[in-house]
Amino acid sequence: MTKVLILTLASVALLAACEQKPYQAPVPNTDQDKPAAKLFEPQREALDKARQAGKTLDQAGRERDKAAEEAGR
Repeated sequence: MTKVLILTLASVALLAACEQKPYQAPVPNTDQDKPAAKLFEPQREALDKARQAGKTLDQAGRERDKAAEEAGR
């Protein structure tokens, strides 16, 4: 009888120790998000430069076409 009681108490103690705690999602740290915003900054700058170069080339093409049209008259 005492062996059964000891075995039961040991089983209950093991089960209580293995009890799952409710999951709590980690709180995001917003300070770490700020450097990530700068992650693609060089690519954005290169894209802006490419867009500006495209605008310059379009403007030069329009001026060239205008000058060719005026020269053809």
